[in-house]
Amino acid sequence: MKERRYFLIMSHIRENLMNSEADLGTLLQKKDLINKLESKFGNDELTYTLRHLRERGYLDDYDNPGSETYRLTIKGFDEWLFPRGSIDCKKIFLSHASEDKKQAGGLKEELEKSGFIVFVAHDDIPGTEEFRDKMISELETCGIFIALRTAKYCGKSYTEQECGFALALDKKILSLFVGTEPSNAGFCSAFQGKQFKKDENIIEIAKYCKKQLVNLNSNS
Repeated sequence: MKERRYFLIMSHIRENLMNSEADLGTLLQKKDLINKLESKFGNDELTYTLRHLRERGYLDDYDNPGSETYRLTIKGFDEWLFPRGSIDCKKIFLSHASEDKKQAGGLKEELEKSGFIVFVAHDDIPGTEEFRDKMISELETCGIFIALRTAKYCGKSYTEQECGFALALDKKILSLFVGTEPSNAGFCSAFQGKQFKKDENIIEIAKYCKKQLVNLNSNS
């Protein structure tokens, strides 16, 4: 939950910067960066998020640490305000438990036969690449978020964080309840989904997905 709140603060600050048309080297006051956020988040959360943005190299201190005056860096401009790539309606983030990587891999293979681009973490993240940054980048640029909600999926912190990111980013969400109930999906239960038997053939699940994906994209 904390990670999601920090991510929401980062998103709000980014939106404030985009609306202000801030450019490289622009002097930024702390009060402007966190405008209207004090009523929603605690001071410790806001301070931590600003420190995190500095540590990632997106902002730097204009004068000295603690001055509450910052500048937008080249890295912040290229990687944060204008992240890697635009949103692609044919790109899918397939959220799954690590124990279900075989099912996820099979679903990825079937969907890609229909021209979709499917991101599956255990297949698509090189061992040398920073895991968290890659996951966030893929969540930001995907058009559709699919949750493979098996018994192994429910209750895992990282899968729930992925769902939280998808909700915060206002992604189109499709939930596949494989041997599980929609009541276990939290806020995602309000989105489109279908129940399947625990041993459902992955090809049948893929058929359902393809039909729903066409509908989701046609409503874009």
